[in-house]
Order: sequence, then C-alpha cells, then structure tokens
Amino acid sequence: MNTSKRISWPGKHPFLLKWSVRQRQSRFASASLFMLALLFNTYLLGLGAGIFAAVVMLMAVGGLCVLFFPFRYIGIRGFATLFMLFFVLEMIC
Repeated sequence: MNTSKRISWPGKHPFLLKWSVRQRQSRFASASLFMLALLFNTYLLGLGAGIFAAVVMLMAVGGLCVLFFPFRYIGIRGFATLFMLFFVLEMIC
C-alpha cells in the first residue's frame, strides 16, 4: 500500500512518504524483513512447519490489512500492536 500509485492515503506519516518515493529500497526492506521472519520461523519450528507458519502469518497480516485498514477502525499504532500481539501469541503457542 505504501508504494501503490492507485491508492491515496490521506494523512500518511512523513516516514512513509519518504519511503514511498524510494520504491526500490522500500521493496528491498520489506523483502528483507520477510526473509528474516522466514528464517526465524524455520529455525524455531523446523523446515516444513516454519515455511508453512510464515505463509500463514503472511496471509493473516494481509487479511488484517484488508479488514481493518480501509475502514479506519484502528490506526497505525493499533494495527502494529495487534500484529505484534498475534505474532507473540503464535510464537508462544
């Protein structure tokens, strides 16, 4: 959503405005974070279960973005807090 040309986002944080101009660096940073999470899951859960868990978490975050973000039910901080809560619960259980 940050680098999309079709979606307008009023009130975008200045940090995100800076990164939306730098599309290559933004995509590299997001790919790096995904690979870090994939490696973390694979290390903790094993090869097959780690990859499966990473895909499930990616789908869950995508679902939360589609569900909560367009309607502005919660803000960016609430969304990040909700994501971290679910991530910690997934790692504990």
